[in-house]
Amino acid sequence: MGIQVSLTPTTVYRLRLSASNAYLLLANGAVLVDSGLKGEAKRILAAVKARGVQPLDLKLILLTHGHMDHAGAAKEVSNHTGAPIAMHASDARWGSSHQEVPAPPVTSWARMISRLLSVPAIRKRMAMEPFTPDIILEDGDFTLYEFGIPGIAIHTPGHTAGSVSVLLEDGRAVVGDMAMNGFPSLRFQPSPPIVAQNLGELAQSWRMLCARGATTAYPGHGASFPSRSLKLIA
Repeated sequence: MGIQVSLTPTTVYRLRLSASNAYLLLANGAVLVDSGLKGEAKRILAAVKARGVQPLDLKLILLTHGHMDHAGAAKEVSNHTGAPIAMHASDARWGSSHQEVPAPPVTSWARMISRLLSVPAIRKRMAMEPFTPDIILEDGDFTLYEFGIPGIAIHTPGHTAGSVSVLLEDGRAVVGDMAMNGFPSLRFQPSPPIVAQNLGELAQSWRMLCARGATTAYPGHGASFPSRSLKLIA
């Protein structure tokens, strides 16, 4: 991983939101990974405070990708905490234009969900508030050490072109929607996402993440699981 100096071991808190997980990483600093749907900022901030962190002590909001159930409340959380938002360049351009990052459905169930979410009234209610990230990530590793977390953000495209994962020094990895463990996949085991821009690229990203030391995955949907238990499609 190229990490030379250890900090305080990181505690990973899973924050269960309406449609996804966010994660609070806590070591020598506090970092929020993902932000749920629009309107969930109060719920996130309450969960952060319940774990002993004052909102103004949050140092970074890192988005694994630009879908509304992961980035929807990012601007609101940032407004309340002052924490900068970090996002990969390939997804960032969508967030600032009030458009959903495209990710085609790969299952019949996903196509049904996609049709439901295309209903104008539903889209209007769930649409993200436009925002421009403060930190634009590129394809290289992004260190989290300056934010007090012993780990890095790694570009892991496939679900979206700008998907990133957080790989901690101890092998735990927050992977966004690279994988799902239960709903909404309708499979009660670790499985690939039900929407993806490129499943072959996703499989390559997953193998790379495991090769770089990921041992436990913390997905955007469902509970954590051993990284090598995911059954890849490609």
